[in-house]
Amino acid sequence: MAACGLRANLICSPMEEECGLPMDYFDLVYSIYAIGWTTDLVGTFRRIASYLKKDGVFIFSWSHPIHKCVAAENGVLTVTKSYFDESWYTVNLEGATLMLTDRQLSTYVNALAEAGLMIERMIEQSDEDILQRQSGEFAEKAKMLPVTLVVKARKL
Repeated sequence: MAACGLRANLICSPMEEECGLPMDYFDLVYSIYAIGWTTDLVGTFRRIASYLKKDGVFIFSWSHPIHKCVAAENGVLTVTKSYFDESWYTVNLEGATLMLTDRQLSTYVNALAEAGLMIERMIEQSDEDILQRQSGEFAEKAKMLPVTLVVKARKL
């Protein structure tokens, strides 16, 4: 980046809290597999919208909500969890205990709308690379259900 005359600042802060970024400043904000960790979806989307200029774009990806609701065995999908269950549960990750919830698509759509963001595109897919590298139940499900949700929204 220095060769191009650019510099970057790393800001480490919970996404639910104000971190000193300027308001109405950015043309684009993106989140790659992080937004689902927020404990305050509407508040986080509002904060992101506040950083965007009018007509600015917010793109995020996360695990597709349906993927965690089913199990696959021998090409047969079985519902193992209610899609409507958004209750919090704990996840152990690298020695840390984290809280997580599986949100419905409508929860994301409605939170974006509350934050003044309009969805322009939504992609539901399973990446070919994942299908080639993975095996077992995950890959079996990925052939029948989307693994990833990608949303492009614009600030009104």
